[in-house]
Amino acid sequence: MTARILKPGESQLDPTEPWLALGHANDTKTAPDTKVPAPLHVQLADIIREKVYGRDWGVGSKIPSEHELMARYNLARGTVRRALALLVQEGLLVRRHGKGTFVAEPGISHAAGSRPFSFAENLHEQGKQFTTRVADSWVTPAPPDVARALEIPDDADVMFLRRVRSVDGEPIMCQESWLNLNECPGLADANFEQESLFDLVEQCSGRKIKFSRMTYSARVAGVDHAELLGCDEAAAVLLLEQIIRLADNRPIEWSTTWLKPGQSIVSDAVQPD
Repeated sequence: MTARILKPGESQLDPTEPWLALGHANDTKTAPDTKVPAPLHVQLADIIREKVYGRDWGVGSKIPSEHELMARYNLARGTVRRALALLVQEGLLVRRHGKGTFVAEPGISHAAGSRPFSFAENLHEQGKQFTTRVADSWVTPAPPDVARALEIPDDADVMFLRRVRSVDGEPIMCQESWLNLNECPGLADANFEQESLFDLVEQCSGRKIKFSRMTYSARVAGVDHAELLGCDEAAAVLLLEQIIRLADNRPIEWSTTWLKPGQSIVSDAVQPD
């Protein structure tokens, strides 16, 4: 995803605050835009949110201080504090007195079932015809958070895959996966728009997918995911995170699925005797 431009709105912000380009303070060489931009604190919150969503800043990690954010984006202290307060209110960040601001730990999770959750299989069972579009994909050495989740060395190659699934031409979900290529040779060359990821993993690994640990949380879509899902950037979306393992318990995928508003997850529960 390309870097976004921070620029002040016409009425609600300090006129002394300059326009900003991510990583380039005081950059005013920006093409005119007829759309009134969001307040600077909202734009900054979007950037921080996407850094957390993209795992540039992992769970539990300390984010840059107010002074560092002020210097990096050439913003006033009040603007930075409003952005951080917004994200704390969302539950994405947490403040620790005397220590700083950190990416919040996951909240309470609820199991949805005892088998890996395949959206493709679920849509097929409902008789829904869908299409899959690969929005992004690349192979890279594993970032630290990804390496820990997939239980691989930091320098091991992994594949990032972002897919958008649509029903009747309307996007309904965005699926982002980090895939363990050590366990799946040849997977990076597969056609993910025509075949199920689960089927491809089993073919490449020679093993069955067996286990999944799922975590659900509510999130604000943010600019980038709103564009992919065709919803408002302030919309509340359901986020499903999965660690998926093969039959020998080796983790094969760490994925997040962003569900467009209007959908739900349903599961059965049995009260113990």
